[in-house]
Amino acid sequence: MSTTQIIVTGAGLAAVAWIVWYFWLWKGETVSAQVKEKGMQEIDVTVKGGYQPAAIMVKAGQPVRLNFTRREASTCGEEIVIPDFGKRAHLPQDQTVPIEIMPDKPGEYEFTCGMNMMRGKLIVQ
Repeated sequence: MSTTQIIVTGAGLAAVAWIVWYFWLWKGETVSAQVKEKGMQEIDVTVKGGYQPAAIMVKAGQPVRLNFTRREASTCGEEIVIPDFGKRAHLPQDQTVPIEIMPDKPGEYEFTCGMNMMRGKLIVQ
């Protein structure tokens, strides 16, 4: 194997490792939603190369409003899907789209982009 082949193989393996870490292993910080009027738990989520915050803690039995704002031109972030709650919404660039759900029981519920590449989770306690 030549030096060029070794460098290209090493770079390819590094790129694959980064993709696996970024899309499947990176957890990010967990942020708790703030309780607003009438017991509504609310949090702002920015969509820009992923979800910030990507892990959101809420209380079971109280309504939740997730305010998604897409701050990128990438088409991957154009849609948000929360399958366990039957929610799907289009996210226009630089506009906030609120999604309201009622998490009745504790657990972890995933939300993704329409292409299932960007992932976040709702942790219900």
